[in-house]
Amino acid sequence: MKRILLTLPFLLAACGGGGGGGTVSEVTSRIGLSDPLRDVARTAAFEGTNTAGSPRAGARLAAETEAFAHAAETDPAWTHPRDATLLPKLQIARREMRGALGLPASVPPPVAIRAFATAVDALDRYDTPAAIAALRPVGGAAMLEQLGNLPRLPRVEDAMQAVAIEVNTPQLGN
Repeated sequence: MKRILLTLPFLLAACGGGGGGGTVSEVTSRIGLSDPLRDVARTAAFEGTNTAGSPRAGARLAAETEAFAHAAETDPAWTHPRDATLLPKLQIARREMRGALGLPASVPPPVAIRAFATAVDALDRYDTPAAIAALRPVGGAAMLEQLGNLPRLPRVEDAMQAVAIEVNTPQLGN
């Protein structure tokens, strides 16, 4: 039975419909077998938090900080970590990031996550006007400039390391 369950994502990928195939992670995320933050979390600490001079890196770090903190507060897959200090570390990291960016606490996390993640996509395409438009809910052009001038954020570094440790630690009993 375990073999069948383990091969299910591959079978679903092979049987993909007319919309084109897709990678196994794309297929499993569409059918709810995978936590989309888990892959990002595995490398969060290793991608670095030094964003000096790179608005794209700053937006990526802001999006990840917001997404991890929000998930730790609301997502059942993240609300019961092995490390009991993960949630407070992420909340402190979010406050530090928002403070560095001048982003008010009143901005809802989903709005901030969407704005920063969409800006990263636009900057990947070298489309600065689209990045500014994506960041409009959180500050627009001024936010883009601030993302390129982030100082060192030690609480964010600590939280990203804690997230990576959380997802890279083998779970006993599984």
